[in-house]
Amino acid sequence: MKKIINKINYRPEIDFLRAISVSAVIIYHAQVNLFGYKLFQGGYLGVDVFFVISGYLITSIIFKELKNKKKFTFSKFYLKRARRILPALLFVILISLPATIFILMPTGLLDFAKSILFSIGFSSNFYFYFTGLEYGAVSGLLKPLLHTWSLAVEEQFYLLFPLLFVTGFFIFRKNIRHYILIVFFLSFIFSEFFSFYNPNLNFYILPSRIWELLAGSLIVFYQDRNKIKVSNNTSNIMCLMGLFLISFSFLYFYNSIPSPNSKNLVPIIGAVLIIIFSKKNALITNFFSNKLFISIGLISYSLYLWHYPIFAFARNLRITQSTTGYTIIGLIILIISIISYFLIEKPFRDKRFITDKNFIKLIFIFLLSLFIFAVTIIYNKGFETRFSNYDKFNTDYTFYLKQIRLTKYELGNPQFKDPNKKNVLVIGNSHGRDTFNSLKLNEELFPDYEFSILDTQIHCISKIILKFEFCKKKMTRLEKKIFLDSDFILLSSHYKEIDINALEEIMSKLKMLNKKVILTTQTPNYYFKNYFSLVDEFYHKNKRLPDQKEKILLEKKYYKTKKVNSVIINNELKKISKNTKTKLLEKKKLFCNEKTKRCQFLTDQNNKIYYDNYHLTIQGAIFIGQKIFKTGWLELD
Repeated sequence: MKKIINKINYRPEIDFLRAISVSAVIIYHAQVNLFGYKLFQGGYLGVDVFFVISGYLITSIIFKELKNKKKFTFSKFYLKRARRILPALLFVILISLPATIFILMPTGLLDFAKSILFSIGFSSNFYFYFTGLEYGAVSGLLKPLLHTWSLAVEEQFYLLFPLLFVTGFFIFRKNIRHYILIVFFLSFIFSEFFSFYNPNLNFYILPSRIWELLAGSLIVFYQDRNKIKVSNNTSNIMCLMGLFLISFSFLYFYNSIPSPNSKNLVPIIGAVLIIIFSKKNALITNFFSNKLFISIGLISYSLYLWHYPIFAFARNLRITQSTTGYTIIGLIILIISIISYFLIEKPFRDKRFITDKNFIKLIFIFLLSLFIFAVTIIYNKGFETRFSNYDKFNTDYTFYLKQIRLTKYELGNPQFKDPNKKNVLVIGNSHGRDTFNSLKLNEELFPDYEFSILDTQIHCISKIILKFEFCKKKMTRLEKKIFLDSDFILLSSHYKEIDINALEEIMSKLKMLNKKVILTTQTPNYYFKNYFSLVDEFYHKNKRLPDQKEKILLEKKYYKTKKVNSVIINNELKKISKNTKTKLLEKKKLFCNEKTKRCQFLTDQNNKIYYDNYHLTIQGAIFIGQKIFKTGWLELD
């Protein structure tokens, strides 16, 4: 009888939504390009559809029990959620541990250990936010447990929502839907505001996401109050509309747009339409019931858990460059997910397989074991003795980024103090900050100069004279003072087309204020193969830095990996410099030797100059500053 009821209540459209969402997420994380076009560039929104499904299912369970029994058993609910979530999650982490020890660099292993602790504590979303990781950034693609941020959000929802819902149910009774609707709108407004105020925080936290989960909850109240009967045609039209909205967002939305915000309504409304209007025996619902979709939907949780660590390990091993490599990885993910579903997920949900008491004991043992493993890794600093020169050289992007952020905080935007010195103000983006660091961190070599910086895009200073603002943002009193006190304006940036187009006009305006303007070219931009530089590739493979002969060969490779776009922009800068009779400082001469056709990538002390393909490390900035002094690159008059 139970099997018959389950079959009657089964909603094939739910598994269909799971199937297309997890597929979109996986393709997005695979970073697959076709004819120069990134497939499923909005695939990350599959997570938002999962949130709608979770909100719908959890609210259905709680609401049904409250209506029928007038009470809710919290222990039963939480235990059922634990059986659903924890076994597969802990299994993935446990199996991944040996691989991380052999594959990841010490800082990567250390980060993995810390993310374990936060993952089993249902708070990995906070960990990835507070470590400054921007979702979608290159460094994140190498972190095996980054995807657990969404599980943490759901787990936090599962912990809090039943308490708030049950309380609201007995207080508001028939008006419970209004209570949920108010929270929905408050969360939506919060996410809309924070998507611009602090997009990274907004992305990771529950208050910004709860409206997506409550969108699913509101479906339950709609269905409870509106026992509507729709025709097959209406069902087909509304489901097609929902499918179009979801597909459109997956295919055409960009992850560069702050998320979540109003744009997330598109896939969410699509999911809501499909859940509400799917009708048994309607044509589109029958399409949703295809065995392939159902099968993928059933293993979607395992697919989601396994795909990210497997991609991360593959990238660390440099095997994601070919179609064959992606095909093999895809098959591995599929096979291991099927195994995980049938051997871990499905059995642990069944009390006949393991009783509640034994389940709790076993989970406790697993949690304790993972805790001990993680603490051991942290205590041993990621077993850094596996690599030589590790105190000076690191392949982890965030290792150097933290140093950059600390230096930025320490140096700030210094005021000019000595009237007898030449005041040089650097204006530009992160590349301008690199130039400023190179000069400021070597200021003892430049006794006749003082240096300061204004962080902004070059085109944003087009109204700096009349309105003293950066792209409609008013300059602070300190910024205005620094600008007015400067003698030389050093424009140093990773120039975009909009900067180039505005450059001559900007330089003309600056000269009207008797500012002496100096231009710099682009920082040499090296090819970043499979998320690693050439020297990273060498170091990871050989667990050591190159000797002198190997270094020369690599330096010649670096010389050959110049980006065509940088050459075009530099040629434009040369034309502008000539037309405006402005001094142009060529950065390439600081890094590369035209006679030997070699470009340096390590300092004389074997520290990295770049931490990615075109940003300087702090050690690299100091080294380049010394080159500036030796070559007389900054002789201003």
